[in-house]
This record gives sequence, C-alpha cells and structure tokens, in this order.
Amino acid sequence: MSLQLHKILGYYVPAFFEMHVDTNEDDLTINKLNPYEMTVLFHEYIHFLQDISTYYGLNRIYVFCEYLHSVVNRIYSNTSNVIHVPVNITDNKDNVLLNLQSLLSTSGDTRNISCFTISDIQEGFYTPVANSIITSIPNVTITTDGGDKLKFGSIAISESMAYLMEQCCSPSFFKKSPEFPYMSAEKVADYYVPHFSDDKLMVLALCDMTLMSSTPGACFVRVMKGIRDGKVKFDSPEEIYDHFYNQISMTMDGQQSSLLPAFQKLLDVVKQQLRSYLRDMPILIGSYYEWIDRVFDFALDWRKKDRYFLLKMARHQDLATNNYFGFCVYRAGTPLMSNNNGNYYKTPPNGMSNGTDVEYFKAFSQIVQLFSNGDKPCSLYQWCCKSPNSTPSKLCRSTPWKKVNEKNLCPYALLWKHWNLSRYEVV
Repeated sequence: MSLQLHKILGYYVPAFFEMHVDTNEDDLTINKLNPYEMTVLFHEYIHFLQDISTYYGLNRIYVFCEYLHSVVNRIYSNTSNVIHVPVNITDNKDNVLLNLQSLLSTSGDTRNISCFTISDIQEGFYTPVANSIITSIPNVTITTDGGDKLKFGSIAISESMAYLMEQCCSPSFFKKSPEFPYMSAEKVADYYVPHFSDDKLMVLALCDMTLMSSTPGACFVRVMKGIRDGKVKFDSPEEIYDHFYNQISMTMDGQQSSLLPAFQKLLDVVKQQLRSYLRDMPILIGSYYEWIDRVFDFALDWRKKDRYFLLKMARHQDLATNNYFGFCVYRAGTPLMSNNNGNYYKTPPNGMSNGTDVEYFKAFSQIVQLFSNGDKPCSLYQWCCKSPNSTPSKLCRSTPWKKVNEKNLCPYALLWKHWNLSRYEVV
C-alpha cells in the first residue's frame, strides 16, 4: 500500500499530514524561502488542505483509521504471539476490505506523461467484494493518442488542482510539470467542452468540488458531460460551488445527503477516530488532541462560512503577500515538513505551543507500512536523531517495536505500547 502522493519537486503523504520540499534550506519558514521553493511548498500545502477540507480527503483518513483498528483487533483475536507481516485482509466482515478497494479504485494512476492528447474517455465500473452497501464503483479511463490507458481519479484531480493553484498564485515561479497528472483535469474538461480550461478558475472550482465526492473522477466527467449536453450551465466558478452545495448526492455508506451535512458528519467521525489512536492520555499528549481540533475546526469553518475561499486565494498572484494562504497557516499551521537534509519542521496553529502533535502521524504511517507492506525500518530515525530525549539505536532500523521498554518512548514505541502490542513478535 503506497501512502505517498505524486512526487516531482516534493511530495505529500495523505492521511498522515507529512510533506517534503526539495530544498537544502534549513529553515522552512514560508516567507524565508526563495519564490521557487515557496511555490513548491505551496503546492504540497494545497494537498494538506485537500486532506482536511474535502470529503474524499476525510474519507481516505477514515479508511486508514479503520484499517489500523481492524488489523490491531485481528491481532488481539489471534491466539499466537507472532504477527506475520504483511497482514493481508481477505474478508469483509468489518467493511475494511470494501473501504480499501473503494479507495484504490477511485485513486487512479500516478505515472508521469510529459505530453498527451486524449483520444477517448470511457466510463466503467469496478466490482468490489460482496457487501450490503454498494455493488459497483464508477471509474474513468483515458485513452491517449499514444495508446496509453490512464485511470483518471482523485490523484490526477488533486495534482491538477494543486498545479492550477501554483499557476494562479505564483505565475512567475511555478515550474512546468508533466501533463499527466498535472494538467489532466484541464484536458478532460476540454475534451468535453473545448476551451473550458481557458478560465483556469472554472477548472479549479470543479476540481475542488469533485473532491467533495467519494468518486471524484466519475463526478468530474459527469459534470463536464452535463455542461456539454446543456443540462447544466455555469457562468462563473462561484456558480460551480453553488451547484454542488445545493445538490443531493449519495455518500459511500449509501445515504443521501447535501454537501455540508455529509462533510460535517464525516469530519466529526474522523476527528474522533484520530483522537482514539491515543485515547485517555490527555496529560501526556494534550497538544495532539488540540492540534486535531484546531485543524478540523478550521476546515469546517472554511466550508460553512466562506465557500469561495479558495477562489479568493487563487485570485491573488503573489504568494508572499497572499493573505488567504497566510490565514490557512495561521489557523491550521502546517503538516510535518522535511527537506533534503533530513531535517523536520512544523508551524503550529496560532496560539499553540510547540508540543508533540503532528509528529505522531508519521509514526502511524510507519505502522501502517509495517502491517500493509511488511516494511520494518522506521523512517522516523532522522527525526529522532535530532530530537531531545530521543534514544535512536540500531533497533530503529530493524525492530522499532522492541523499543517499548525504554524509559523515554519514541512515538512509534509509545503507540505500540499504548495499543497493547508489546507482547507480540513481528516476523
């Protein structure tokens, strides 16, 4: 199971709030970077915003939370003291397999194609494991003039949206990227309605709003076909937002809902899930709980109080003075950020002290990689080497779960011990 989003000049790890910027600068304070590096950071930060402020982003977090809970519960129910990795889930007794299949089938392709022309777009369906909720999951396949078959899904839409934001907010400093996935949304839009992408904000709004769907690729194509066929008409990007906010749609659990109630319901569930990773430890990790509340409260405020917020950000063509970007950092801080030197940074939400909070999510991702892929080394090693009171050792490179008996527990060992996994051996 790959956690990392597409990588060119940086990358973001969705659901685990970590991003990397391709720079050797040892200070990732945003206004201290040169304009090119600031633009790369901004691109990855947009992925962070997608994570916390879209239905698809929240659903992805939900899927990984459920996966971890399922695996741990399956370990408990096994009479053996040995955990064989990777842990393969082959049944759907808790709907986790269905969730994983839904996520993977709607994510789409990630490969780079420098230039491409669309010769055909086909809508299809993926048939998931038998369940009582859904019988099929729609998907979209692009055929290029070179014969490539490309799945157009959430990743292509997410990357297109972040690249559009770069072009709008930093027009002099963004770097050209491969057309797939970074211009795929524009090309799909123009396939149905020629020159639709001449107004980049129209495509941007459609990307943002289709990520409010559990099937973004299929939703994007459905709207563009509606425009082509005269069933729906938008004269401004604001009207695209209005359209989606007023629609009644089906959520992944088979229920009908308008956009905001569905979003808020899922957001509340995700907040509780993330808190449950480390429940009943308020004295030790109070800052972790506070970080979750602040970040997701900001996302909810954005969607409820200012649906055009992203358009306002996109219309300001200088990142260094973009108050909407600045407001995001002020309210939500940053994810955990790293540079090419292996150094880590973060900016906490305004008013929060520099406690341990977002770092725990990197430990969560390491344990997901252990369970899903069998990856045993912990990539927090560099972070721990430069953290006070940490005790990095050769165990980090081979058996990090064995650090549970140390006095000062690293995030990985704290989770392992807190989840009552100390008595298990991993093979």
